[in-house]
Formats: sequence, structure tokens, C-alpha cells
Amino acid sequence: FIGEAFDCYVMIEYEGALLVIDKHAAHERVIFEDLKKQREADKRIANQLLMLPLTVVLNPEELACATEYISEMQGVGFEYTLNGTAVDITSIPEAISIDDAEALFVKMLDEIIDGSGKPAITEAIRREKALYQVACKAAIKGGRVYTKEILHWLIKKLIMIPDITVCPHGRPVAFKLTKTELDRQFERLK
Repeated sequence: FIGEAFDCYVMIEYEGALLVIDKHAAHERVIFEDLKKQREADKRIANQLLMLPLTVVLNPEELACATEYISEMQGVGFEYTLNGTAVDITSIPEAISIDDAEALFVKMLDEIIDGSGKPAITEAIRREKALYQVACKAAIKGGRVYTKEILHWLIKKLIMIPDITVCPHGRPVAFKLTKTELDRQFERLK
């Protein structure tokens, strides 16, 4: 571990190279991989029961979508009951906070609505997109300060999954500079 720049990028020396890691993108991908494994094993992701239901008022299209895709929404951690023009959410994905739950729930419904008329968007892709959203909301944020212990944990998790190169949205997780590339940059090698 070398350090952190701009409260966003973590730098480590690893296997003869300098890795600059986007901590949000890396954490998002680590969470996504964990959620995918959990979903493959259990056919759903873990959720947290709310002490009081979170009532979310929906437009008619969102309400119809929440009704039609209730099992899909349950599969990503949302449990709810229909309540007139609203839903009462009783459980949310374990990885997200109550503050993010309503926005994520509505965003997921809107994305299902936007893609429902396109036959190329399969149920598997929709489920995967839902996991992307949960992972993104749960991931540590760039620009915020985290303890070295958290950063070390993230680096260890990332290195354990060596084939990760991009976050679920396709952004790079890390940038690699070899010693030779640095030597050339500083004109040590010609």
C-alpha cells in the first residue's frame, strides 16, 4: 500500500507494477461479485427487515411494474406489499442503506419499464442490472475519507479476484503502470 490520492484513488505496488485503483469502482465490483455468488447459491440476495414499512408512492406505470415484477424485486432483496397507489417496503437489500432504498426501488422499476418493450432485454440481464444498482449504492464513495483498514480490506478482496478489470457499469477498476513504463516516462530508458 503506497497511499491514496484525491480521496478517490488508492495506489499500491503489486507484482512489479504500480496500480492506481478507483476505490468506488473496485468496491462496486467486489460487492457485485459477492451478490452474484449469493444469488447463484440462494436464488436471491440477502435483505434486511425494516422495523417500520417504507411507503413509496408510485405512478400508475410504476405500480403496474411493481405488481408484475414482484418476484424479480424480491430476488434482489426488496419485500413489499401493494397499498393503493403505493407500496409498503418491508425489507431492502442488505447492502444498501434505508436512505437509498426508495430511490433505488423506483429507479429499478423505471429501468424495467424502459426496457420492457425491447425483447432483446432478457430477464437475466434485468436481474443483473438490478444487482449493479444495489452494488453501486452500497459501494464506498470516491471523494470520501475511509480508514486504512477499509482500504486494505478492499485491496485484499480485489486482488483475490484477479480477472476484475471493470466495474459492473464498464468503468475501469484500476490503471497499471509498470516500472519500465515509469522509467521511460522519466527518460531512464530510451
